[in-house]
Amino acid sequence: MSDSLSQLVKAHQEKRTELKKNNEQIRKNAMQATHELTDTVNNYMNEGVNDIFIKQKDLEQQSRKLATQTSKYVSQTQQWLSLVDNFNNSLKELGDVKNWAQIMENDMKTIMSTLEFVHQGTTPPIEQ
Repeated sequence: MSDSLSQLVKAHQEKRTELKKNNEQIRKNAMQATHELTDTVNNYMNEGVNDIFIKQKDLEQQSRKLATQTSKYVSQTQQWLSLVDNFNNSLKELGDVKNWAQIMENDMKTIMSTLEFVHQGTTPPIEQ
């Protein structure tokens, strides 16, 4: 009986040792899988963050470029407005000169007809 009891104890200890080895291997496998999962998730997240960072830098660069172009366009538009305003003023002055020339022409015609009548010895009709 002591032989069978010692065999039972020995079998139990062997089984227990085997279970410990299996548990240790399972624990190592679980730790390895956890590390791999963590690394994979971390790499995936870093790629996403890196993509976002690159896109952010690109957007900032495009924003600065757009601000520069907008500033140039504002300056150019102001120059165009100034040119158009100067052109408009020149047209007004030309209109004023034309009006002045017409008045002078009418005055000269009146003076000329008066001089012709005086030269002919008649009085000119009064224009209204």
